[in-house]
Amino acid sequence: MRSELIANRYAKALFELAREEGKEEEFLTELDALVKIIGESEDLKSILESPLYDLFLKKKILNSVTSRMELSQYISRFLDLLLEKDRFSYLGDIYKAYIEIMDEASGKVRAKIVTAIEIDNREVEEISEALSRVIKKKVSPEVSVDPSLIGGIVAEVQGMVYDGSIKKQLEKIKQTIKR
Repeated sequence: MRSELIANRYAKALFELAREEGKEEEFLTELDALVKIIGESEDLKSILESPLYDLFLKKKILNSVTSRMELSQYISRFLDLLLEKDRFSYLGDIYKAYIEIMDEASGKVRAKIVTAIEIDNREVEEISEALSRVIKKKVSPEVSVDPSLIGGIVAEVQGMVYDGSIKKQLEKIKQTIKR
């Protein structure tokens, strides 16, 4: 819980700055790229998050990475601040909180849609529109495939799970038979 509070505080401050500068999407893109790079390099992650390494060394390494990525001065300064305050380990949580704040500000929500088979863009749009009508907000879908569903879809939006999969229906039938 403490980590969520810390992440939300930093994400909110970063979002406010982004909004003032009109760079909400740019900051998101830069954070996304950085989180991916750090996630791919366990060595880099451990150096930047470890209290065993000198702050000067961490900043030098991070500046090397950010200059190659051509990150904005705002994000570079933000990352320096995280290092100075020993909060770099919260970067992933800050990134997620930033996305949530940005979505809330724009009136949209993200939906995780899992299907049994690959679906086309038209079907994704139809599902998104149906979910939008139910929750009365614009839905931004993230689609994945899970063949174990057998058929149908499972959608998760704002903590609610809408399960229309054949797998779930079979489980319900099995439970009914057991009673």
